[in-house]
Amino acid sequence: MTLSFKKHPYRAAFAALVTVLLVACSGPVAELGAVVSATSTAQATLDSALQADRDFAAAVAKDGPKVGFLAWFHATDSQFIQPGAYLRGAEAIAAPFDQSPPGFAIGWTPDSGVASPSGEFASTTGRYTVKMGDQLLEQGRYMTSWRKDEAAAWKVVMDATIPDPATSNFPPTPDPQGRPG
Repeated sequence: MTLSFKKHPYRAAFAALVTVLLVACSGPVAELGAVVSATSTAQATLDSALQADRDFAAAVAKDGPKVGFLAWFHATDSQFIQPGAYLRGAEAIAAPFDQSPPGFAIGWTPDSGVASPSGEFASTTGRYTVKMGDQLLEQGRYMTSWRKDEAAAWKVVMDATIPDPATSNFPPTPDPQGRPG
């Protein structure tokens, strides 16, 4: 056998590599099962939060923003962030909707997110629009963070919006020396 390794030195290296890999990969099978379980639990949590986000949007469309926001935002631990505004608590977040004129509407559709394997926390993202009747006032992306409350119901704890950049009717001025940007 020693003679064979001298004639073919790569066989020894290959045998050592296979031995190292077998030892390294022979950890408890339960660890692999835990990773698969955590991944499937996180996906189930995300699916549940995305459904809560869709239900929240439907409630706002049906009952109006103030009623919807009061129902879905956590009473005390919620925050709303948008350019130029930071509000804390469901009452403070819903209060500006008292001054909304007829025809004012907010709509959104979730398209992605992440969730914890514990099943207690998730963040969803998507596109939103703000309209007055048929006129589009603003659109952009949003991120909503969700946490389960004491009754195991999803509640919004943070909502942030980022409006799309304003479009210009003028093409960008080209650089006289041909440089991009």
